[in-house]
Amino acid sequence: MRMRIGFIGLGTMGEPIANNLRKAGHELTVWNRTPSRADHIVSKGGKLARTPRECATGRDLVLTCVSDEAALSAVLEGADGALAGLAHGDVLVDFSTSGARAAKAVAEEVARRGARFVACPLLGSRSAAEQAQLVVVAGGSAAARERARPALHAVAARIFELDEPEKAALMKIVVYAVGNAMVAALGESLALGAAGGLEPWRIIEVLQASSFHSPLFLMKGELVERKDYAPRFKLSLAEKDERLVEEAAADLGVKLALGEAVRRLFAEGVRTGRGDSDVAAVAELWQRAKKP
Repeated sequence: MRMRIGFIGLGTMGEPIANNLRKAGHELTVWNRTPSRADHIVSKGGKLARTPRECATGRDLVLTCVSDEAALSAVLEGADGALAGLAHGDVLVDFSTSGARAAKAVAEEVARRGARFVACPLLGSRSAAEQAQLVVVAGGSAAARERARPALHAVAARIFELDEPEKAALMKIVVYAVGNAMVAALGESLALGAAGGLEPWRIIEVLQASSFHSPLFLMKGELVERKDYAPRFKLSLAEKDERLVEEAAADLGVKLALGEAVRRLFAEGVRTGRGDSDVAAVAELWQRAKKP
């Protein structure tokens, strides 16, 4: 089914997702804060909107994919925001990782306009986005999810569905809290081994042969060994996710000692100029730390 889709946010994840929607045959109108990021989509037949409102007006589906809750508010609100372009019965899908608190607030605002909202945070890297192999967690009403499903199938390998937007948002940060802790533990362990003369590749080899093996350890371990910290997933975004974990824990009254430690580590990485590096760059903090 060919849909008229408005797509807002053509960053690291948004551009390849939008391109896959185009390749799937959907009629695509896009908006991005930096218009030149839309050149590839427009050159292949997409249309460039002047404002988020224009991008959202008269579409079968409106999709947003931005960095955090502040960026989401910026494209949704105001006279030129996407919310102003929504009509009764429209569906807004947010691919951003903005947290459960923001998902609930956006859902309420969209509902006040007679439209429907699906929080649809992404699990996967840019390469997964390019290959349409993302995992998505879609949270919203059954009718809204049904409207969104053709677009989701064009960009994802697996789709998990929940009935509430805030639960989908929570699921994403719960899963990433595990992954972030794994990356932090790997960096610490590699530093410990290196201090004792163990080669990183050998540590990864033995780790992968154990019951603790993981594709994440293999992928990030190889990056650490090569000191290749080109961003597959930026450390600054991982730190933002940990902030959202802390936010959810505070709202739910849950104490997360490990999550707090990971957040502090990631925040240190950002403070020391590694925010635009891959999250694997936290290994450098352990490697350079010396016991007093």
